[in-house]
Amino acid sequence: MKLRKPHSRPLRPVDHLISDVGIAIVQAVEDSYRKFKESPNEKNAKTYQKWRFRLHQRLENNKDLLDAINDARTLGLYDETPGKTYWDCDFG
Repeated sequence: MKLRKPHSRPLRPVDHLISDVGIAIVQAVEDSYRKFKESPNEKNAKTYQKWRFRLHQRLENNKDLLDAINDARTLGLYDETPGKTYWDCDFG
């Protein structure tokens, strides 16, 4: 019997960053943004804004870190369609 090597790729720096931030919060932002894009209503917009706010707050609005995660995943951190963005807030 021939054993297969598990298919895995080395973790990228952004994967480590997401792991440090918490995959659950990143996934929640991504999922709520996808839901909002599929069905843009007030309830989905508020849910997405809540998770986006929590991510900004968790990273103390660190633009470099937020941009890295936003580029790696589909988070819509610059999308103003669901409402206010949080780039101008001070969480420090």
